[in-house]
Amino acid sequence: MILAGFAALLLFAFGDGAEQQGQPAGGRGTITYHQQIIIRVAPGAAPVGAGVSPTVRWEEHRGPRCISARQILGAARLSQNSVDLVFRDRTRIRARLEGRCPALDFYSGFYVPMSADGQICADRDSIRSRAGGECQIERFRTLTAAAPR
Repeated sequence: MILAGFAALLLFAFGDGAEQQGQPAGGRGTITYHQQIIIRVAPGAAPVGAGVSPTVRWEEHRGPRCISARQILGAARLSQNSVDLVFRDRTRIRARLEGRCPALDFYSGFYVPMSADGQICADRDSIRSRAGGECQIERFRTLTAAAPR
């Protein structure tokens, strides 16, 4: 039974040995790679041991135009017009979106299509919700913890 399944898999992968019509003799074709970064956000507040107290106020400062997609560790907070990104070095950057993005509220997560340069840039890239909505990134703002009052 296992041997028959393996033989069927090989036949499916490599064909039946007959020359297929319509293909060039060299077997050349086009392969397209699609890459994306998927960021899942757990619903509800961050756990107590997450390293940051839920009472921390964040101050926004001028941010970069582009960020490295590979350095993103996760997202900490979602609202209808911004997403807070947490990086591997525990710094935070807020992605301000153009207008409201109600699609982010429907599912807790989003993805960013990967560009050729590996960067996510304001006024160029957008985030897409798992529900299918798309929101353009207007600008990035660097976040620092505000001093307690």
